[in-house]
Amino acid sequence: MAGIFTRPNVNAIIENAELTPQQKTDELMSLWGRGIDDGFVTRKAAESAQNAAIEAAKQEWEKAQQKPDIKESEEYKALQSDFDNYKVRETARRSEDFKDVKPKFFDTVYDHIDRAEGAKPISEQLAGLKTDYEEWFTPAETPTPKQPQFGASTSGTMPKGGEGAVAAMAKVWGIPNKK
Repeated sequence: MAGIFTRPNVNAIIENAELTPQQKTDELMSLWGRGIDDGFVTRKAAESAQNAAIEAAKQEWEKAQQKPDIKESEEYKALQSDFDNYKVRETARRSEDFKDVKPKFFDTVYDHIDRAEGAKPISEQLAGLKTDYEEWFTPAETPTPKQPQFGASTSGTMPKGGEGAVAAMAKVWGIPNKK
């Protein structure tokens, strides 16, 4: 009778009328022995499994305790790339090529520039953008606006006694020269 040491199997052996009490005892002990062999773990096997688990946990803990190299992380590389792009952009902002670009349109103009290898020079690209989008650039010559003028102009000099308007007025009124 094959099986494992369970209540139904034990009851089947006990209720079997064909077996003598000695045979029932032998069958029960055999059943119990097979049940022990199937799932029994020896002390040596348990200790080796325990030592292996401890060693694995120790290695995992040591791995977790090592400080990661932050400069090798993807987040650091992305931030470094963003910072390098920012430095290049700010250098371009202050360069002579972009001096005519209005400050609020600089980012838009900068994004329109093709910086790939073999692309046109930046000055040619800016000239093309200047013709297409003139509102992004400051005009080359700013005309001086006409301002209203109240009173006499401020050009010239003050009248000097015998010259100019005073002399003409004296002549009209017939005032003799004091000389």
